Amino acid sequence: METHMRLPTLAATLIVLMWVTPSFADDFDVDGVEDEFDNCLEAMNPAQDDTDGDGCGNVCDWDYDDSGVVGINELILWNGAVGTTGNEEQCHFEPIPGCIVSGKNFGFITLRYGSAPGPSGTTSGTTACP
Repeated sequence: METHMRLPTLAATLIVLMWVTPSFADDFDVDGVEDEFDNCLEAMNPAQDDTDGDGCGNVCDWDYDDSGVVGINELILWNGAVGTTGNEEQCHFEPIPGCIVSGKNFGFITLRYGSAPGPSGTTSGTTACP
């Protein structure tokens, strides 16, 4: 008899926990955007800024010429934009609109040199953001 009384209580407790506990199973970077709609899967970017419109969010899009690889062209373009506004494609920290391209991005771009941008849940498998 006691076991039967515990089952409904346990079931009710589980239902309440499932209802009040947020599920991040489909939001890897926990930015509030489900993975299939997230333009930068591995970095939190709730604003989903994508100033060049290639489906790869600014936070993880270091491939300015959409060649599929971060290379010398990206370093040259980024270097030429340092200290300026209006070059939002070279901004990689939110908020993107109105940002000033700065040296704080240098470590990130050099770490990604020779690699692909992304990944993005919206353009999975494409050259722009695999």
